[in-house]
Amino acid sequence: MNNDFLERPIWQQYLICILLPSTLFFIGYQFFIQDLKLQADHQMTLYKEKRLETKSLQARIERYQATKNSSLTLITEHELAKAIEHYNLSLTSFKHEQNDLEIYWDVELNGPFACFMNFISDFNNNFYYLNFQNLSISKQDSYLKIRFSLQFKREDTR
Repeated sequence: MNNDFLERPIWQQYLICILLPSTLFFIGYQFFIQDLKLQADHQMTLYKEKRLETKSLQARIERYQATKNSSLTLITEHELAKAIEHYNLSLTSFKHEQNDLEIYWDVELNGPFACFMNFISDFNNNFYYLNFQNLSISKQDSYLKIRFSLQFKREDTR
């Protein structure tokens, strides 16, 4: 074995033993740092996109709530009676209850299911807000018995 490494000058030994591995390590480390930076930038971009999407969804919810509060109106007893008559449904019972916070209408209708669906869709198309509670449909001889409760928030009259 002809090894002349130790016979070289000290600066060459230093260059080969210390500087060359340090330089290779530094270059590899720079590639690693660059990769981490790219991943962090990618994660930051994803975060910003999700944040914008969240803000967009919040704006949509706020718009929905604002339009719900402004454009949807509550139905009156007279309008309910007109709609029942218009869609050939028969009212078999109507009960009106109220407490400090809410008003409940317990309604029982008889008639075909298609008429009931037209009845509901007409209110939705005319921007009436109906909050159905306890909906039940049972089949009788030649018609359906449809029971439901409408719940309304009580408005302050101050």
